[in-house]
This record gives sequence, structure tokens and C-alpha cells, in this order.
Amino acid sequence: RKSHILSSKEKEITAYHEAGHALVAASLPDSDPVHKISIVARGRAAGYTLKLPVEDRRLYSRSKFLADMAVALGGYVSEKIVFDELTTGASDDLQRASDLARRLVTQYGMSEKLGPITFGDRQELIFLGREIAQEKNYS
Repeated sequence: RKSHILSSKEKEITAYHEAGHALVAASLPDSDPVHKISIVARGRAAGYTLKLPVEDRRLYSRSKFLADMAVALGGYVSEKIVFDELTTGASDDLQRASDLARRLVTQYGMSEKLGPITFGDRQELIFLGREIAQEKNYS
């Protein structure tokens, strides 16, 4: 299966987008180091920035969550600064940053404003091996 071929303008936007992720990652001490950057389109993605951890970790700090959110938004901000325009290329990044922020607050109680509390009662069925229902106790 062949990858989608990007126009020269799309390649330029993608290059700046991925560079944005890499620059933010390089500037934050709690971010994993960038291992590889590609602007070769694969599937829905026009490019990607691969970060790899230096060591295995089981615990994630609040500062690690914030660094990961900042890196996820680095491409979005780069597009806005360089082109004064936004593209759909940042949609997965926005989804990831939103998911990280949501988990930081609702699952891990790491919100400075709300304090150490979780939101939402998770109910799991063991035989399925995953969460299938979540009751929201917040609006």
C-alpha cells in the first residue's frame, strides 16, 4: 500500500509542525528525548516525532504529564507562529493533549485548583479485561 504523497506546501507545514514537537521536547527537562522525526506520510499522519524514554518508568509525575501535553501542542503552536494558520494535521495532537489533561485531573487528582480528588466512577468487567462503563459524577 502506497503512502499519500504530500505537496511541497504540505511537506513544509509538516516539517515545521514536527520541528515544533521536537523543539518543545528538547527544551523541557521532563520530556523524553526525541529519537526520530519523519515527514513521510503514513496512513492518516503526514509525519511524526518519535520520543523514547531513557529508562523504564512505572510512575508518572505531574511535571511529566505537563511536558507531554506541551510537546503534543508544539506542532499546533509552530503552525500558528510560522504560517499564522492552523491545519487538520494537529487533530491527533489535540486529542492526545486533551486526553492527558483529562486523565491528570479526573484519574490522578493532580489538579492544583481542584486538589487531590478523582472524578467518575469506573466500573470494569473482569472477563472483558477493560473498562466498558464509566459513570460520570461530574458535569
